[in-house]
Amino acid sequence: MERLKNWLLEDDESSESWLGDLTNSMVGPEAASHVLNDDVDIIHATVSDSSLLEGINELRRQNSELRKQLEIAIEGLPNDQASILKKEMELMDREENLQEREKGIEESIITSSNKEPGLEERFQEELREKDDEFRKRETEFNQRIEQIEKELEETESEIRLRDEELRLAKMNGPEVEREFEEKLKELRKKEQFVSRLEEEVKNLRAEMVQKEEELKKINELLKFKDSEFGHREEDLLFRERKMEEERRRFEEAKKEASGLEELEMRKRLESLKDEIQAKEQEIVNKEKYLSSKESELRRREHRLINEEIEAREEERAVEIQQAKVKTGNHRFDDLLLGGIPFGSNILVHGPPFTGKEVMMGQFVTEGLIKGVPCIWVLTDKTPSDIREEMKFIISGYEEYEKLGLVSYIDTYSMSMGQTTEDPYTVFIDDPTDHKKIMDIVEKKTQEYLEGGHQYYRLAFRSLSTLIAYSDPISTFRFMSPFCGKRKRDKAVSMFAMEKGMHGDQEIQMIGSVMDGMIDFKIDQLKTFFAVKGITDVQSRSYIRYTATKSALSIGSFSLDHIR
Repeated sequence: MERLKNWLLEDDESSESWLGDLTNSMVGPEAASHVLNDDVDIIHATVSDSSLLEGINELRRQNSELRKQLEIAIEGLPNDQASILKKEMELMDREENLQEREKGIEESIITSSNKEPGLEERFQEELREKDDEFRKRETEFNQRIEQIEKELEETESEIRLRDEELRLAKMNGPEVEREFEEKLKELRKKEQFVSRLEEEVKNLRAEMVQKEEELKKINELLKFKDSEFGHREEDLLFRERKMEEERRRFEEAKKEASGLEELEMRKRLESLKDEIQAKEQEIVNKEKYLSSKESELRRREHRLINEEIEAREEERAVEIQQAKVKTGNHRFDDLLLGGIPFGSNILVHGPPFTGKEVMMGQFVTEGLIKGVPCIWVLTDKTPSDIREEMKFIISGYEEYEKLGLVSYIDTYSMSMGQTTEDPYTVFIDDPTDHKKIMDIVEKKTQEYLEGGHQYYRLAFRSLSTLIAYSDPISTFRFMSPFCGKRKRDKAVSMFAMEKGMHGDQEIQMIGSVMDGMIDFKIDQLKTFFAVKGITDVQSRSYIRYTATKSALSIGSFSLDHIR
């Protein structure tokens, strides 16, 4: 302050300029007023120049005018911004006061320390307390500033909402409707997006459950393999011990044997090795010969099958002309007066192991040898099981598969944990997935019909599994359109159903969507079957028959009784 006084006394014009710069550099009216009041008091006490006093009065007047202008500008601002500016100005004034008080305290500490050495520690302690208080108040001010900023953000959002409401209020009716329609479309898009996300989450959860089940099955398989490897390891250890024992015996025998005997044994061993090598080479040659013969037989079989299909083209044309298909059993065709009409859905109902599966196999075979494709729908068998059964009924069944005449829709293998790939099979996880079964059968039938085939045959094994996994009502709802579509395609279909598993009401419900039924029964250890519906027949009485793995041998029938 002494330097300021001397400088003001030396140059009045420079002091006026300095005061003006000081006034203009102040950030708020309160700070400017405070500095001017303190400095003016000092100047009054030290300067008596009238021109300097006039400059000070002019600065006071300008300061008051600036204060008024600032207050007017603040009043023109929104309430929240005005309050924030006022708070900031107050904070600046308080901070400046604190800084001046700190300077005064430091000066007093320096003066006191020169006078009284014992007071310096007390002043340092008071200074630390003041510093802590200042920091605490600074923290409070910062918190208050953050709170004010949050309030400002909320106020700005309210202002935007009010502006939006004001804009909508100024619009006319059509514009408001159009605006609401756009908002509604946007909301619907967001709802659709959210629904798709929920669906994806649902699918991902279902996929995760499926993956967990697959992992569980794999873990079970690994446990089984570990157990199998353990048994093999035990077997290998046993063999090693046995070989070690044999080796020990051989060493003992070798020691006991004389030189001539040892040479003779070596010669015998060498001759045995040569003989074994010769036998092995002979076996390899035989295997190659058999493999070539097997390939040749397959080629010949493939050629013969194609020739047989071409030779039976006339028979296929006769079937189409008569609108009846042969069943593969001449006696059964005679009973049906020529065969089964096109578009028929036949229920094959009987106890297990009575030959109904053989009848269905003969029915499929009769179509294959004429070049008519077949679709197997499996719910209780695998394609491998069907191939084993068909080997007893028709030779070269796998060649018909290669010709594209056989397709499998398998709902059984996945539930058994079999994941072997099959080029002729479409796998379905669940036998109750009726929609997927329907869609895949429709796809296969379209391929056959568009590929030049006039009709196809279908074998369904079996309906009892569908009823057991779901219920008769669901099975009926599935079978009604399923049979209708087969009738539309003029296909001939056979559906197996186990006797003894279902009540009369269930059988009648399923039978109502069929065109007829072949009913098998066992009476006094003898097997019989009877034809119900389908077409005109020579007899509807139960007819005796015997069954093997390859065919049914049907007894005589005439005048509706068994001879």
